[in-house]
Amino acid sequence: MYAATPRGGALRAVGSRAPAATPRARLRAALLRQWREAQRCAAMNVPTGTVKRGRA
Repeated sequence: MYAATPRGGALRAVGSRAPAATPRARLRAALLRQWREAQRCAAMNVPTGTVKRGRA
């Protein structure tokens, strides 16, 4: 039969996750995301909010 491990390999330890983002880091990330989206929309000459972020 098949091995009882996930597709990517062995299970990871729970403690290896990244630490929780601080509110300041979350705000900074959100502002950078909006800035990048605005720049992309301006370059494409389309209204802001109509361009998908990341992968479609």
